[in-house]
Order: sequence, then C-alpha cells, then structure tokens
Amino acid sequence: MGELIRVHTGLNALEDLMQQPRTSLGDLLGLGDLTAGGGSQLSRVKFDDFVGMPALDAAKKYLRTGTNARPFAEIVSAIKAGGGKIDDEDKLAVGLSRSTLDIIKIGDAYGLLEHYPNVKRGAKKKKTADVSTVVEADVEAVGDESDEKNEPI
Repeated sequence: MGELIRVHTGLNALEDLMQQPRTSLGDLLGLGDLTAGGGSQLSRVKFDDFVGMPALDAAKKYLRTGTNARPFAEIVSAIKAGGGKIDDEDKLAVGLSRSTLDIIKIGDAYGLLEHYPNVKRGAKKKKTADVSTVVEADVEAVGDESDEKNEPI
C-alpha cells in the first residue's frame, strides 16, 4: 500500500508540473472518483483553474479533464469552483450548443466531440472562386483569340 501511495503522489506531482488535472486514487485503481460518489470530475477542479477565462473557454477546458459528457449544472459549478465568472448561464449554454465543431450536446449534458469518434460533423466549407471574375477572364481570353484571327496577313 505504501508503494501505491508513493506512485500516486509522484503521478500527481508530474500532473501539477504539466498543469494537468490530478488523477484521483480511485481513478488510478480503476474505481472512479471515490470522493464525489463515482466519476465526477468536479472534485479535480483547483480553486484557480478558470480565473480570468471567458466562460465558454473555461467550460471547454473543464470538459477536457474527462472523457464523457457532463451535465450543464456540473459545468457551471466547476467553473465557479475554479474561480471563473459566468455573467449569463443562458449565454454559456447557447455558446456550448453553437460550438458544433468542438462540442456535442447529449440531452442536458455537453461533451467534447473528440471523445465521440462515431459522430461526424462537417468541416468548414472552402471558399469558392467568385464566378464573375472567372467569366470575365474567359471573355477576355475569347476576345484576344478573335482579334488574332481578324488581323490581316
């Protein structure tokens, strides 16, 4: 048991150096987060994790700490526990819902799309060339060819 605690302490020290969320002892043993009644990432939030961050960025950062979708109320609680400020919860919910290239909404929960490989979202559309410039270029090219044919020999 002493060896396990030493390894866990070392792992947490490395995570602190890398500015990553700490792994709980329950997660290390494959039992889930024992302090939050099983699986909540909220207990991993440090008091200053989200200080000075926009609420949407803080929510995405919180979602990166786990691999599954989290209820909106938990996301709000985590941001506040991490020192973040949420001016308008409705605005945050709309922002998360509109972040369709990063976020997936499952009921009242939100998760990172990268954790759901079976869900496909379209990439941003490529900008197409302006049709009027293409037509003008073709007209000029045709005009140049006709001038060459009409020249006297």
